Amino acid sequence: MSMEMKKIAKDIDLGDNIKLVYQEPEVFSKYHSVYHCKKYGDYYFSSLESAGVEVAKYLDAGYFILKGDKIIGGVFIKPNFMADLFVVPPFNDFDYIADKLLSYLKTISNKSEKIILREIVEEHVPFYQSKGCIIDGNGFWMIRPTERMNNIIPDGYEAKPILKEDKNEIAEVIMTSYKANPAIKSVRSKEDYIKHVENFFGYTKDNNVLYESSRVVINKGTNEIVGVCLHMEFEDFPLIMSFTVRPDHQGKGIGSYLLRHSISCTSEVYNATRLYVDNHNDAIKIYEHLGFIRNRTLNDMYLLNE
Repeated sequence: MSMEMKKIAKDIDLGDNIKLVYQEPEVFSKYHSVYHCKKYGDYYFSSLESAGVEVAKYLDAGYFILKGDKIIGGVFIKPNFMADLFVVPPFNDFDYIADKLLSYLKTISNKSEKIILREIVEEHVPFYQSKGCIIDGNGFWMIRPTERMNNIIPDGYEAKPILKEDKNEIAEVIMTSYKANPAIKSVRSKEDYIKHVENFFGYTKDNNVLYESSRVVINKGTNEIVGVCLHMEFEDFPLIMSFTVRPDHQGKGIGSYLLRHSISCTSEVYNATRLYVDNHNDAIKIYEHLGFIRNRTLNDMYLLNE
């Protein structure tokens, strides 16, 4: 949200003595971390307050919901976007507030674009669907303890560290694998994945454990990269930010090798590791075979503003 928008929409009257009042990220995150992140911890596993502040700063769209002078909830909201709506006890009429916010969103949003609703938890999906919202994608976090593991790379392949000169080829492997996976509905451009790999180097610049936990797998016969596993740190846990094997090399043990390497290397510093996966992704079978557990499903939804 731009500075100009904040000035225009600092206070928003929704009627029935309900209003939205913009909050600075540090203030908003105190309520958001408790009434959203802690309440729905079984969706996220962990949501530290410091991470919540960073999200609030990035979105710069946190509003308290007031009834009179009393805080009854909060939400991230701006044109064509809403996320993390929560209510504050003793107020408990989530549907009433959500209905008001959807009506308001329609008035401020570009009618040629969808209204995006991010990370809707399962119990609220039926309400949003009753208002015409459509599930656009869903998935869940997975986690397992780290530990030292025996690990052998499959015959015909070798593993190498992530090198900057390989970023274009790594991006190509990620994009090709995602395009072939029907569970991944949105595939970005190669330039976006090149930037993704560049971000990896920034994330691991001062974290050698996560750098060493990340690997590419090379086909010895062609010297081509056929598998990728990249890491970052999120909320004090290692996060597998990219894990993929080229379609024509799947089923040969490359994915299991990369994950075992990740679990083993990260055990030097961390007691658990995490990843996020789209629903119906075949990779879930590999994750569960290696001991990852899944949490509850988060849903991204949209509403056509007609």
